Amino acid sequence: MAGILILLLSGCATPEQKAAELRSRYAAAKDLLGHAARQYQLASANLQDTEKAKLLDLASAGCEEVLKRYPDQKLWCSLALRDLGNVRAAQGRLDEAVKLYNRVAKEYPQQDWEVLQAWKSAADLLWDDGRHDEAREFYRKIVRQFDSGDEPTTIRQIVQVAKSRLVSD
Repeated sequence: MAGILILLLSGCATPEQKAAELRSRYAAAKDLLGHAARQYQLASANLQDTEKAKLLDLASAGCEEVLKRYPDQKLWCSLALRDLGNVRAAQGRLDEAVKLYNRVAKEYPQQDWEVLQAWKSAADLLWDDGRHDEAREFYRKIVRQFDSGDEPTTIRQIVQVAKSRLVSD
């Protein structure tokens, strides 16, 4: 009975109330992800293995919590998914990191900057691991999607690196 009442009341929310709820969820997702990111940054410092592992686990849990609690917040979820890939890479779980980076484009295709950064991270990880053919797949995606000729300087530089990797070896 209470669930029906809540459902009925939520449908009666004013546009201002709905906007306030959206702002609140946006801020909550941002804060949670910021906390997770700080855990990851702390883990990147010169810590002992067990301390670093604990912080990376906390960062991972924070990213996963954002994805679970705020699926409507596409920007923060795309960031959380990419950050989770960064955590997996720091944990030495390369294949899992690459899968997470790849999911960013599949689940949040409108988040261009996050897609670009995720593909670059995947490509660079694979390249550094000597898996050049797999890395080139991501570099090709970068060039196909982001080489428009009128992109900002930062994007143009990333595209140039991708192009140079495609012709190397």
